[in-house]
Amino acid sequence: MRVIVAGRPNPPIPDDVPDWHPLYDPGIIRLLGDSAHARDLQRLGQSELKRLLKGSPIEQDLLGLLTAARGGLSGPDLRELTDAELVTVEEVLHTVAGRTFTRRLAAWSPDDGPQVYLLGHEELHNAACHYLGRARLARYRNQLHTWADGYRSPAHGQPPWPPHTPEYLLAGYSRMLAAADDTNRLAALAIDAARHDRMLDLSGGDAAALTEIKTCQDLVLASPQPDLYVMAILSHHRGQLESRNANIPAELPAVWATFGQPNRAEALTHALTNPDHQVRALAGVVEAVAAAGDLERARELAAVAAQNARTITNPFEQAQALARVVEAVAAAGDTERAEQIARTITNPSKQAEALVGAASAVAAAGDHERAEQIARTITNPSKQTWALTGAARAVAAAGDLERARELATYAAQIARTITDPDQQACALAGVARAMAEARDLERAEQITRALTYPFNQVQALAGLVEAVAAAGDLERARELATYAAQIARTITDPDQQACALAGVARAMAEARDLERAEQITHTITDPFQQAWALARVARVVAAAGDHERAEQVARTITDPFQQAWALADVARVAAAAGDHQRAEQIARTLTHPSQQAQALAGMAGAVAAAGDFERARELATDAEQIARSIIDSVQQAQALAGVAGAVAEAGDHERARELATAAEQIARALTHPSQQAQALAGAAGAVAEAGDHERARELATDAEQIARTITDPSQQAWVLADVARVVAAAGDHERAEQIARTIAHPSQQAQALAGVAGAVAAAGDFERARELATDAEQIARTITDPDHQAQALAGVVEAVAAAGDLERAQKLATEADQIARTITAPNRQEWALAGAARAMAAAGDHERAEQIARTLTHPDQQAQALAGVAKVVGLPRAGHLLGEAFALGSWLTPLPVLAKIQPQEVIRIADAVSADSLRVMSNRS
Repeated sequence: MRVIVAGRPNPPIPDDVPDWHPLYDPGIIRLLGDSAHARDLQRLGQSELKRLLKGSPIEQDLLGLLTAARGGLSGPDLRELTDAELVTVEEVLHTVAGRTFTRRLAAWSPDDGPQVYLLGHEELHNAACHYLGRARLARYRNQLHTWADGYRSPAHGQPPWPPHTPEYLLAGYSRMLAAADDTNRLAALAIDAARHDRMLDLSGGDAAALTEIKTCQDLVLASPQPDLYVMAILSHHRGQLESRNANIPAELPAVWATFGQPNRAEALTHALTNPDHQVRALAGVVEAVAAAGDLERARELAAVAAQNARTITNPFEQAQALARVVEAVAAAGDTERAEQIARTITNPSKQAEALVGAASAVAAAGDHERAEQIARTITNPSKQTWALTGAARAVAAAGDLERARELATYAAQIARTITDPDQQACALAGVARAMAEARDLERAEQITRALTYPFNQVQALAGLVEAVAAAGDLERARELATYAAQIARTITDPDQQACALAGVARAMAEARDLERAEQITHTITDPFQQAWALARVARVVAAAGDHERAEQVARTITDPFQQAWALADVARVAAAAGDHQRAEQIARTLTHPSQQAQALAGMAGAVAAAGDFERARELATDAEQIARSIIDSVQQAQALAGVAGAVAEAGDHERARELATAAEQIARALTHPSQQAQALAGAAGAVAEAGDHERARELATDAEQIARTITDPSQQAWVLADVARVVAAAGDHERAEQIARTIAHPSQQAQALAGVAGAVAAAGDFERARELATDAEQIARTITDPDHQAQALAGVVEAVAAAGDLERAQKLATEADQIARTITAPNRQEWALAGAARAMAAAGDHERAEQIARTLTHPDQQAQALAGVAKVVGLPRAGHLLGEAFALGSWLTPLPVLAKIQPQEVIRIADAVSADSLRVMSNRS
């Protein structure tokens, strides 16, 4: 097959086309000569254009408005703008000026929305702009602005941007403003929450709103002196939009696609900002769209999913995301493309896993021969065994038992070549399962009994029990499950025994011995494994059709979070079986909003699969609304504390104390010790900034007491380091040092001592500050992990610089940079390099610090590094750096630096953010 791509030299190939793409190959370019037909059309179009410019008032107005608007206005829009009859508008656009104007469907409501009009092509638009002139175009733009203002602030008590708002004002208008460099109007639109709510209602996602914000940020940053207030508010509003999409279930977009709303599904996926979450959602949509028969769109979405997966910097997570895309593409029937994507994964083990997924998906789709071919290309024997057993199981399910046995036999041969004993045992356990499903139970049992590792033998027996039970021999299944339980009891490792017993419990449930299954689960001492076992038993019981009993089993799980997930699973199985009423009853009893949204999304998919699209839409809508209503209390407390600290730095101590008190109230309501301690420490820091050192020490003491209850040593170290820095900022340097020296984790201890040294230096005791910094450096040098050592040294640099020894600070900063570059894991290296950049800036090497910052690819890390440089370079350079930081990362990151250079802007930001936060909380409650 050959693909022909036609285009113009300008604009060039888009930035999102990867470097390896054939479009970059100059050898494929063929310049086309002028088309006589195209020249005739151009001549006729320009002739018609000139006639319209001298035509009737309505003809001139239609041309002027569509040119100024850059297209996208519908017939009803133009009727409203010109006061002409709709029939007159359509007569001009359809007949009199048929060569000048063209039509297309509305982007967000193609099925029931009116068609929209635009000039026939770009050259006609440019010619129209030239002939109309700047003055006339400005008048038409002002007419559009007035029209937009009428919907932003409608009369007669209507809400802003009411339901009948034209689509152009929610989509095309902002693009027109951007093209006209009308930054002020565009910024007002891009932070208009009511308008973005209406866009969400119409489009089904926030992708357009997020794009609009980015476009506006780019325009503001292009100005000689970026407006940092506007940048901050845009960044804050972007954070609000991202927050309301953070809890959208990954399977929900596919549900919308299932019942014929692929546009809404796609819009929903593009609003998800977590790349891994987005890739999983897109992969689900690919499968749903392909199942609906739209293979071309499925391929387009798969390409987007693969492209997004490649933006993930963590190699392990990237490979996992690509593997999910491979499965979706294979399931959509594009086997060749799936295999191509899999083979682009550079990690050999992960590539093999992706090929296993592709083989399984192809086998499940019925192309068993192709699945076998893919499996045979895998060189890793362990992964090849899994691919072959997956193909064997699929062939067995299709009824070809003889071929299934042949594949399982070949898989057994490959498995015996695996040199790692544990991997071989796992592979043979999978082979035994495949043999059993191919009805060769004798051979399956022989393989299982030959395994020497008890844990692997139990796993194999559990799979064998399930296959035997599925074949209808429940008596034999129970015998095998009893044997598996006996072997599990011989395992001496507590964790492995708990995991093995959980598998046995599930096997007992598969054998329909539910009483025995529950008995086994209650003998498991590990709470997590017990909950997992009960959840698996509940699912098996639900799959057997006893939904009431399944719910009862799930409710015996004592951990609320795990119980909720088990109940959600039962609800999904019940819905898939057609028991929609019970499924919904279970889902509605879940108290955690995220889990309820997940459960309702799963139900919606099951109901849609059953053909009840109307009810599925209602459930999907409920799931989406619940997910968007979730307020992250931890983030809320952090934001309030961050704003409070910046406001205090700006000089408004009373306002800062009010914000810190609000942060404290939220922190006190948190139940997780680590989150509560960190939130209280943040509030204490803000109170210290506001000058109330006594109250700050009280809050810090509370945070320390809670931190001491944290059982995870690493988490405790992080929190105690925060507490030490806060206590130092509150002036109690001795107590801060005591806390720092109790931290067991070397990296956090070094950073805590460095923080205390900085506070001591700020108080004027440079000699003591240097002593503490020296201690911190000595501890840092004992750290063997390069990323932790680089971070610790970076913290020391800031303390040494604060103590006045810039020469020593620069040497340490260079060392931190060198150590960071030895780190091979990309995300950990970025974390370390961001610290090195801040250290380099504190040491006075601003140019090198900015160079390092600009090599970073993670937005938040780069924002922190740029803010660190801005802290020391001063205006006007600091303004541009802070503007970039606002555009890249959290709106909180640049605030402390902005408070030092433009304190009044921070007060304005705090006022605007407080009002917006109250509105969001009101809407979500």
